[in-house]
Amino acid sequence: MLQSVLTRKNLIAVSIAAFYAVVLVFTGVCLDGDTTMVSRRNPIALIAGEIGFKTISPGTMGLIALILVAFYTVVLVTALIYERRYAIVNNIKPTSGKMWAVYGGTIAACLVLSLGLGILIQHPLTGENIGTMLLYLGQSLSLSFFVFAALVLVVGALIMFIINFINIDKPFKCFDDANQPVFDDDDLDLNADVKASFDTEELENSMPGFGPGGGAGAGVGGGAGVGEGGETVVKSAESLDDREKVFPTLCRIDNEYEGFDTEAVKSDELTLEEICTKFRNYLAKEERLYFDIDTIRFFISGFAASHFEILEGLSGTGKSSLPRYFAKFANAEVLFMPVQATWRDKTSILGFFNEFSKTYTETEFLAALYRANYNPDRLQFFVLDEMNISRVEYYFADLLSVLEYPQDQWKLKIMNVPYDFIPPFKLEDGKIQIPANSYFVGTANKDDSTFTITDKVYDRAITMEFLDKNAPFAVFEDTGKITLSASKLHSLYRQAMSDPTSVMLQSDFVKLNTVCDYVYDKFGIAIGNRIINQITNIVPVFVACGGTKETAIDFMISKKLVSKIEGRFEEYVKDALRGLLDLLSATYGTGVMALTERTANNIIKTL
Repeated sequence: MLQSVLTRKNLIAVSIAAFYAVVLVFTGVCLDGDTTMVSRRNPIALIAGEIGFKTISPGTMGLIALILVAFYTVVLVTALIYERRYAIVNNIKPTSGKMWAVYGGTIAACLVLSLGLGILIQHPLTGENIGTMLLYLGQSLSLSFFVFAALVLVVGALIMFIINFINIDKPFKCFDDANQPVFDDDDLDLNADVKASFDTEELENSMPGFGPGGGAGAGVGGGAGVGEGGETVVKSAESLDDREKVFPTLCRIDNEYEGFDTEAVKSDELTLEEICTKFRNYLAKEERLYFDIDTIRFFISGFAASHFEILEGLSGTGKSSLPRYFAKFANAEVLFMPVQATWRDKTSILGFFNEFSKTYTETEFLAALYRANYNPDRLQFFVLDEMNISRVEYYFADLLSVLEYPQDQWKLKIMNVPYDFIPPFKLEDGKIQIPANSYFVGTANKDDSTFTITDKVYDRAITMEFLDKNAPFAVFEDTGKITLSASKLHSLYRQAMSDPTSVMLQSDFVKLNTVCDYVYDKFGIAIGNRIINQITNIVPVFVACGGTKETAIDFMISKKLVSKIEGRFEEYVKDALRGLLDLLSATYGTGVMALTERTANNIIKTL
């Protein structure tokens, strides 16, 4: 716990509080009418006189009372920092009502101790002495704020001057892109500066390159490293060759489309409910795969809440087949990639610059993502099979982060492009756009050969669990494929989200908050705005797919809230879960929250 508190930001905050405490005491000494430590006509005393402050002689006990206030100011700041970090480490919301009560108690305790002790040490303990001490403290506190602010400005200006004077010959960057070369105004030598920005000095030690399944490659005399933010950085004193040699696959795609996007795809006129029903029947009749209808509904509606889904559970239950055959059924594109245990960072899926060959080692993932930019109206699915055989938060971290941004900022940095190099058409400024037609699906098994998927990943995805093999059923109607465009799917999503009969109402949020508050109070597990937005989006779309609002809410509560209780073995957990089951029945009705109740009962069985 101590290690988590002793951060640079926290130590800076404590040091600022200590600096203010010194300023407070110094201000009080200057305001003391009987002081012999400084001149009675010091600048602070003169300013106090000009603004109408009374000249006070608090005596030794008054000065000690001021020192107590300064000391407890530092204690208060330190205590508040510790309490906030304690809440974060123990998965407690720092801004919860419980924590605000703790903060308030700490403030009150420090206030009572500082003033209380200051009053008790007054001798004689009379009302006149106490009043004089309080007036002295009030004047010292008031004026010390202005003195502190003035000192901060002076010291800050001095530090700024020293830092900039030391770095006077170095380029300055503030709000501009840190990856762009910055030229000095005094000597604008374009070639020299650009070469310097790409490190013209050859590396003396060669670095081993890794293949597409490994890390970033590098070579003798420069190579590619991993720069700030994880992007591949090209370090070479030589200009790169033609783009056809550096990016052969991407340039072939450019030539195939001649630099122009394809036209819109003509989509079949179907509702979301019809799509779900047809897809389920298609799987049963054509592929001999049988799924519960709600599974199909959650799979299709889940993409309305997140472009990333995780399908986990037993082997052989159709996790990998579901996205593969949906792409086939909807006339969409799909890339199936088995994840390797050696994947460590984003270069495993996006590739890297190879200094030996002066080319970029392209991957299937990169090529498919690049091609998807030329087909904005054709759905593109990326299936990462057994994605937790390596750590998801390592190789998939950049995509997880980027998908949190506004859609026009869904760009991944591939490499820094030299000033004289013309990249492929869709690789603007060394970045590739993740188009809105792209969806990512990861399959995951839960066994000893895989890594645990962290809450960071789960929170950003819609997770479906496959526990049972569904029984076969007969299908007699036509089960032909359909054509579903990205624009049509997005339009269906928007229509569902704007339907007042299926959106989340205030009464629905009241019920949801009742359950969330209980789980937070009992287990310290909360859901943030991201998950609230996911619930807001998936519920009306699931209803449009033919499901019910309660089933969708049940699914999200189970996956986003209750499932996080797994692995808790404290004594209170079992009773708290039983209380949760009672609350679900009282709030939604008996048996309505079936999935959440099953999840809670399964956890109880393990205790």
